[in-house]
Amino acid sequence: MILPLLILAIVVLMPVAPMVHAQTVVTTIPADFKPLGVGVNVLTNEIYVATTRNFEGNLDVINGTTNTITATISTGTGTSAFKVAVNPVTNRVYVTNSLGSTVQVIDGSSHTLSTSIPVCGSGSPNNVAVNWWTNTVYVGCSDPAALAVINGQTDTVTTTIPLSAYIGSARPVAVNIRTDRIYVGDGSGSNVVAVDGKSNTVIANIPVTGASYHLGIDVNPWTNMVYVSNGGSNSVSVIGGSSNTVIANIPVGPQPYGVGVDLRSNMVYVANSVGTSNSSSVSVIDGRTNTVTATIKAPAWAIDVGVNPRTELIYVAEYYICKSSSCANDLNQNSVLVISGASSNQPD
Repeated sequence: MILPLLILAIVVLMPVAPMVHAQTVVTTIPADFKPLGVGVNVLTNEIYVATTRNFEGNLDVINGTTNTITATISTGTGTSAFKVAVNPVTNRVYVTNSLGSTVQVIDGSSHTLSTSIPVCGSGSPNNVAVNWWTNTVYVGCSDPAALAVINGQTDTVTTTIPLSAYIGSARPVAVNIRTDRIYVGDGSGSNVVAVDGKSNTVIANIPVTGASYHLGIDVNPWTNMVYVSNGGSNSVSVIGGSSNTVIANIPVGPQPYGVGVDLRSNMVYVANSVGTSNSSSVSVIDGRTNTVTATIKAPAWAIDVGVNPRTELIYVAEYYICKSSSCANDLNQNSVLVISGASSNQPD
């Protein structure tokens, strides 16, 4: 266990020299129906995509070397696979089931369902995040708003932190593994809640002016910056983890959804879920300057983002609704857009 932790810490947390980035689309991988979540195992280079068809959730497993789907894992009949988080140290994958108030746990080695953990009571589980250093899993709950805390070793909920005094719906969740702080965005309001992972208590309620709701959030643990997408204002707010205040607001595309941070290059990728017809875009933000440096066209509705900092590949889940008279012949289907964040060393 110690060796994988050390390898992961070196690979993921060590920053790289300032670079010039030139993002390009590598390929588009067809996915099963309704891909809504993406998780990446940076050690095995496997990517997990949550899909649901006919009330049966699945995980499409993508080989990051070949960019092909190598397995499809059922999360169970009567489930709806929503969001995904991966603990690369234990090789366990966590999938929220929005139909049954559970988190489905997948064994990444055998590609099988390991167990199902009840969460959120009568509420619905939303996003999920993992602190792989402490082996703790965090699940945002709605109605009432709360944060469920799961012990990754025992697969049990150790506590549920009430958040309804601060936000209406606990939607996106992100963890800073260096500070052991968890950030939860309001799915029906403007605030972001900061939780201390050691005491499991709320330490800040951060107002984000202009936001109507939040659907995506991620953290760069090296810079201690939090990036949250803002519905209603088509922007991403940057929150300083030390001050728990908004330090910048960055305009992006229409209805920003998922957010993914490349921890090593300090680039931020934002899925803009609305565009013309079924198309949309991905905004690329330079974390050093807090400016959009590129906008990449997405052939369907960009929903969620996963990043592998080792390979500099970004994976965007694209949800597509066929509007043609013959959907079977419609080539623009549900898919995962693969983007290269290839870079070259340059003086700053």
